[in-house]
Amino acid sequence: KYLLICSVGIALALLGTFFLMAAVPVARQGIPLTVASLAAEAPGLGRAWLKAALVLLFVGYGTKAGFFPLHTWLPDAHSEAPSPVSALLSGSLLNCALLALLRAQQVAVAAGLGPFGRSLFLLFGALSVGMAAVFLVKQSDYKRLLAYSSVENIGLVSLGLGLGGFGAYGGLLHALNHSLAKSSLFMTSGNFLAAFHSKRVERVGGARGIIPLSAGLWLAGFLALTGTPPFGAFLSKFILLRSAASQGRYGLLVIVLLPVVTIFAGMSAVILRMVWGTVPPPLPGMPGIRRTDESRWMWLPPLVLLLVALGLGIWVPAGLDRVLREIVATLGGMP
Repeated sequence: KYLLICSVGIALALLGTFFLMAAVPVARQGIPLTVASLAAEAPGLGRAWLKAALVLLFVGYGTKAGFFPLHTWLPDAHSEAPSPVSALLSGSLLNCALLALLRAQQVAVAAGLGPFGRSLFLLFGALSVGMAAVFLVKQSDYKRLLAYSSVENIGLVSLGLGLGGFGAYGGLLHALNHSLAKSSLFMTSGNFLAAFHSKRVERVGGARGIIPLSAGLWLAGFLALTGTPPFGAFLSKFILLRSAASQGRYGLLVIVLLPVVTIFAGMSAVILRMVWGTVPPPLPGMPGIRRTDESRWMWLPPLVLLLVALGLGIWVPAGLDRVLREIVATLGGMP
């Protein structure tokens, strides 16, 4: 499913790239296909071709990024992949697709079509955040739960990029915070699967007495992912909401806050039951669930990621701040 859907998406992105070159005037068709060259030629690009290219690129790379309704591969691939692979899919792959969209938006801004590109970011972002809440609340598979959370968070990043300025800064920072927290949670989910032999929520309970270190990381990762202070996701979400309010987009605030609160409530019910609930009885023919020894490699990598996510909620390093501002400058700059 991942192969088929994402291959179609990349084919559409390739078609969008062809349209991007078709937007170049005939006399300049020999220019290199680079962002710098296209941005330099931006004032002379055909606007109709460029708009069509942007739509195709957003649909194509949006499939890879996991935007709703192009996300259908994501819950299946993330839930079935080995946990370290799930961490890479959610923490790195989605951001790589977003990078391609940022490059396209860079050309759009240079051509004077920045508002058109931002409207696409806002559209896909709002759909992703809202619909992720609908699908996430009733999930009975904890890895699929994390996968739908990726759809929500990539939607939040897209909303920030659509807001532009400080909103884009917050969106980029949120992409980093989400990668750290989600990678940690997917790694920890592998420890739960090894201890309880099931991805079903109802087959997991009392983890604090079975795998206490992983249970603590599971709870901390949930807090980091949902933007609980002082983790970094709180800061990036706050910047997003502040940017929306400063632009008078109060409808967008509602669109964001309602799903975010719903997702927090839905995930907390699952996470708390897994950590503090009752240990389930063994299935017929299966060994009983008992305390498991946790090697340092089971808890150290996710712990390091969470510590970095915690640090970003307290202090954004000057180097990171400079890089984020430089990226925002290519997308239209700060207000």
